[in-house]
Amino acid sequence: MNIVQLSHYRLPAKRYGGTERIIFWLSRALMKLGHGVYLIAPKGTNVDGVEVISYKGKLKNQMDLIPPDADIIHIHYTPDFKIPKPFLVTIHGNKKEGEKFLHNTVFLSKNHAMRHGSSYYVYNGLDPEEYVYNESKENYFLFLSKTSRKEKGLDTAIRIAKKMNINLKIAGGYGISLRKNIKYYGEVGGKIKADLLAGAKALLFPISWEEPFGLVLIEALVSGTPVIATPIGAVPEIITPDVGFLCKTEIELMDAIENINSIKPAACRSRVLQNFTDIIMANNYLQFYNMFKDKF
Repeated sequence: MNIVQLSHYRLPAKRYGGTERIIFWLSRALMKLGHGVYLIAPKGTNVDGVEVISYKGKLKNQMDLIPPDADIIHIHYTPDFKIPKPFLVTIHGNKKEGEKFLHNTVFLSKNHAMRHGSSYYVYNGLDPEEYVYNESKENYFLFLSKTSRKEKGLDTAIRIAKKMNINLKIAGGYGISLRKNIKYYGEVGGKIKADLLAGAKALLFPISWEEPFGLVLIEALVSGTPVIATPIGAVPEIITPDVGFLCKTEIELMDAIENINSIKPAACRSRVLQNFTDIIMANNYLQFYNMFKDKF
């Protein structure tokens, strides 16, 4: 099959960028599975092994770049322009006021799909080779999300770190802490991010919003790092009792921290390798490509 990925992001992502990473991994995985892959993306994009068609300006004005032999187009938001081939849409966020979804829309989890009136979903997947697996943990817990977004739960993580006097490393934004046990790392990527994930006793993910998926959850797990999270949105679909704790209150979060050594790093990594890799994601999308490629 000849598959076109449409991206209005330059790839690969340097630091923060969940959607960018998914498009990057998906494009490479489809290529590894033997399919023809075209990536139409802004100038400066580079994905090893994938034919990149660069553009300047707005994506909606680039439809003439779509190769004539394309069987299916995959776009990662609802387009407000006509796409001249059969296509599939993936929605990576939650519905905005007044937003409407097309019938060929796929979501990121069962919960995400259900909340938007659909049964179509494909779990995100990552390339395990980009992460460090470590069974020997250092003496800190990790918060890794956009710190500017209150619903990600940084305030809760800091409050618990103060109460329990645990070491907390915060990545995803900058801040000031007057305590030695709380340290900010800003936005991180590459080896710094991989090492932070691999060394942590656990990832703290005390969100207060309906998470569509939560890429950082599987980034932690593939690194052998358990997750302590609130059971909101897609989180219960990803975090099972053998890889972490789902906590509804701060007391439960603190109990989970006390008992984190009961979780085995090998079980965490296995959870990803069996369910959330880039190849598994690509194979699942192929089922939807076949479903929609003749419906145009």
